[in-house]
Amino acid sequence: MCRLLAFASTSASTFSDVLGIEEAAAFQHLARVHDDGWGAMWTTQDGGLERRRRTGGGMRDAALTNTLSGVRSRAAVAHLRLATGGLPVRSVNTHPFRAVTRLGPVGLAHNGSIMPIADLRALVSPAFLRDCAGTTDSELYFALVRERIEEGAELAEAVADTITTIRAHFPVAGLNAMVLGVDQLVVVRASTHAAVPTAHFAERGLDDASLPPAHDEAYYDLRVRRTPDGGLAFASSGLDTTGWEDVPLDSLTVVDLVSMRMSTHALATADAPARV
Repeated sequence: MCRLLAFASTSASTFSDVLGIEEAAAFQHLARVHDDGWGAMWTTQDGGLERRRRTGGGMRDAALTNTLSGVRSRAAVAHLRLATGGLPVRSVNTHPFRAVTRLGPVGLAHNGSIMPIADLRALVSPAFLRDCAGTTDSELYFALVRERIEEGAELAEAVADTITTIRAHFPVAGLNAMVLGVDQLVVVRASTHAAVPTAHFAERGLDDASLPPAHDEAYYDLRVRRTPDGGLAFASSGLDTTGWEDVPLDSLTVVDLVSMRMSTHALATADAPARV
């Protein structure tokens, strides 16, 4: 279970530019709880997707500070990891996960849990399993997205189809995610039935008084705001998002990185099909 942050901008910007220095610092401070690694990815001028990952806590890590305030891009995603169920704290298990696909480079950062992992592995074809370097459910989630892309799906369609597949087998999985390609940012809010990791917090000696804001029933909330320059910012709970709008439950939001057009689509649930 993790924290997610992303932006899409009309010009090369940093997280500090988009959020403000204080809120970028507040995001980094969330690493006092989500301290099993951090990572970020961002688009480059030449159509690439750069990535930086570190294990361990990021709260006082100068490299994370520099990433949030010094890396300029048109679009970026940041992730703070809280390892699920004793999964190893290793570089290969640290988000975001990245691969070159038929659509170009794509990366995914996940907040949630899909258990048991052995059952999730069974859904991934051997060719894509071989490309998984780590042991997390999140990388398998990404493998299923990549598999759909290589079968011919566009990015948003691949993500939506993957969520439908996973939910058929894991109806209470937490599937919030941010997926970045060279021309789209896809933001997923799909954790309606996921349990808040209160037991996990308790195991680490964290009670309600010591937890960051909104680490309760709002833990899987995602919010969005349009920035003054016409860009967009997305954040999971824990920051001051006063005045931001809720990303709808069971939705997939697509941002065109050229036009900054945002469209939000309903994901498939037990009662309704997807509309992407």
